[in-house]
Amino acid sequence: MKREDVRREDVRREDVRREDVVEAAGPLIELAIAEDIGPGDATSEAVLPAELELHARIVAKEAGVVAGLPVAEAIFSRVGPALRFTARVQDGAWVEPGDLVAEVVGPGWGMLAAERIALNFLQRLSGIATLTRAFVDGVADTDVTILDTRKTHPGYRVLEKYAVRMGGGQNHRMSLHDMMMVKDNHIDAAGGITAAVERACSAHPDLPIEVEVRTLDELREALGLDVNRIMLDNMGLDEMREAVRISAGRVKLEASGNVNLETVAAIAATGVDYISVGALTHSAPALDLSMKISNLQSPIPALKSQLGDSLVILGHHYQKDGVIQFADFRGDSLKLARDAAKCREAKYIVFCGVHFMAETAAILAQPGQTVLIPDREAGCPLAAMADLEDVERAWAQLGEVLDVESDVMPITYVNSATALKAFCGRHGGLVCTSSNAQAALTWALERRPRVLFFPDQHLGRNTAKRMGIPLAEMLLWNPSRPFGGHETAALQKARILLWRGFCSTHQRFLPEHVMAWREREPGIRVIVHPECMMEVADLADEAGSTAYIIRRVEESSPGAKWAIGTEFNLVNRLKEEHPEQFIVSLSPEPSYCRTMNLITPDKLARVLEGLGQGKVVNPVTVPPDVARDAQVALERMLEVSQ
Repeated sequence: MKREDVRREDVRREDVRREDVVEAAGPLIELAIAEDIGPGDATSEAVLPAELELHARIVAKEAGVVAGLPVAEAIFSRVGPALRFTARVQDGAWVEPGDLVAEVVGPGWGMLAAERIALNFLQRLSGIATLTRAFVDGVADTDVTILDTRKTHPGYRVLEKYAVRMGGGQNHRMSLHDMMMVKDNHIDAAGGITAAVERACSAHPDLPIEVEVRTLDELREALGLDVNRIMLDNMGLDEMREAVRISAGRVKLEASGNVNLETVAAIAATGVDYISVGALTHSAPALDLSMKISNLQSPIPALKSQLGDSLVILGHHYQKDGVIQFADFRGDSLKLARDAAKCREAKYIVFCGVHFMAETAAILAQPGQTVLIPDREAGCPLAAMADLEDVERAWAQLGEVLDVESDVMPITYVNSATALKAFCGRHGGLVCTSSNAQAALTWALERRPRVLFFPDQHLGRNTAKRMGIPLAEMLLWNPSRPFGGHETAALQKARILLWRGFCSTHQRFLPEHVMAWREREPGIRVIVHPECMMEVADLADEAGSTAYIIRRVEESSPGAKWAIGTEFNLVNRLKEEHPEQFIVSLSPEPSYCRTMNLITPDKLARVLEGLGQGKVVNPVTVPPDVARDAQVALERMLEVSQ
């Protein structure tokens, strides 16, 4: 029989269910209690009154990804049943130093006795998630999937593989019985690849099979067999590139061996589909977290009161709860652009979002207003996929085959550098957001026969397709190749030229995620952001901006079921705000935006403290000539959106 290449287990949410993780942790928790607490915490019971109630805060001391909060909660509950544990972030969240991770309230004896056990689990699992995130970020501009291995600590497999998921990786087989892996020792003992695979197929026809190859000759032999995946074991980069060429997409390829943070990007660039990394679980350092007894309150409310009407804080929907709770206005890119334009009285506009959003606010600000951002490093990987030099080169090349100024209208997604917004302003084009992309495309095509849309190919493709434009009239522009990789005739025929860029957050959502949720939850509706790939948007029931997604959930009746394909801070917030509905993330791995999560309450507080002392921290400015042209494109967008 022919085996499916993607195992259903790989995309089922059951792999990462909270109850599975807590159940797997149960015996380990009991062992930890026995060895660490024994008959009791002698110090706490000697020093503290039995009736003393404490309030503790678990805080990040370094940047990383949190994983294991359900286990920590189970530990505090087991040691002190009266303890109340409240997670302040979700598993999979990126935290910065000083971020509040969780709070514990209740009897001091139990709290302090459970502290070390809870932190041991939490730090270990968070370390795995953090290292996984580093590998995932290392291949973010490719389609490669990072996999773990069976190199887990005895007894910790479910927990450690869960942590890999929270870091954005995926799980290889869980054990020896759920997938067959024909490795070198099997091959040598069985007398060759063909003999080993044929015996495996005969013995377990329903199990997926992966075969390990060490040479290109072994690869050619394996390609003639009925296998689901081929592992390239310890091959060099040139060999892997040749293996990709030989296989020509017939079977998924997995790279293994000599994988570290320095080599992973180059391995991904060879064109393999998967990279397995044993170090994720056997070599991850713990993430530094601490628990302190504290009744500290955030200084932000008092600082906002002190600054009064001179201050406005804008917060994007993808911000974590600890930040967005202080926003005077919250919204998606379009709404916040409008809000920024309306903030005429405030002297200071603090933008809790990524840098291009703050630049947009600075362009639309009134004379005398200052825009600030809590972290200058909060950029946007999507925005970095198109720069002015590449776009101007593309425009010049189009000018060689078309009357570019009358035949092509440039549109830049708001997730782009200000220089690109200015480019559009100079050449008659405009900016768009996910909320108004269709209106922008309609406006553009009414004026010129073609559109150059950058930097997000998926938003452009999904929008154009929804407007009835055939895929045959859309071309993907590769900025690294002359004329985007196309012949003159193809460029003259095309109506939509799509820049080769994408959002790594929304790239994580896959068609199999949609199918898995529909199989698991009959009646569930799938709604996704249009930055998702076309194959996902086509399968979804609805696609729309963050504002649209929020509105659809708010309009729904109790009992509605939603699988949502967008950034997980927003999904988790909707889940908490609408407990009467069943709301989940479409992907089993957290769909995080790392740069959005660089904004923290502590960084926001530092900016406000500076303003209170007459100091401007992290101002965002745009050169006047660039701002002038960019404002033209932004004002066209706002007019089109009316």
